[in-house]
Amino acid sequence: MNDLTTEYEYTQEINGIAANLVCEAMQDNDNDREAAEEAINDHLLHETIDGHQWVIYNGYNMDVMKYSRNEDYYIDNFGDEDAGQALKERGLSGLHNVIAFWAMYADVQEQLETAFDELEEAA
Repeated sequence: MNDLTTEYEYTQEINGIAANLVCEAMQDNDNDREAAEEAINDHLLHETIDGHQWVIYNGYNMDVMKYSRNEDYYIDNFGDEDAGQALKERGLSGLHNVIAFWAMYADVQEQLETAFDELEEAA
């Protein structure tokens, strides 16, 4: 993990997270792609993004929203009411944290198919 200063760095980090998740899940599931995909979608992706410094530290949240292809994912999937509730309960920085989490989550999710394909091609 490193400082986030450019869109390129953001994209590289997203690609790296996806590749690492795929490698870990495939190793843990005896190279069974279906089981690996299930493990990623069940808990690995959520845990990885939830613990990433760009989500944890509020100073990175705006950059994540700026560089993400999915900055609207949270509102699109959970709605304005949920966002309003998050704002009320957690304040503006808390809302930014939630938006950054779901933006990164969606960006990595989109990259997983490519990461699986690249791992299979390399084997």
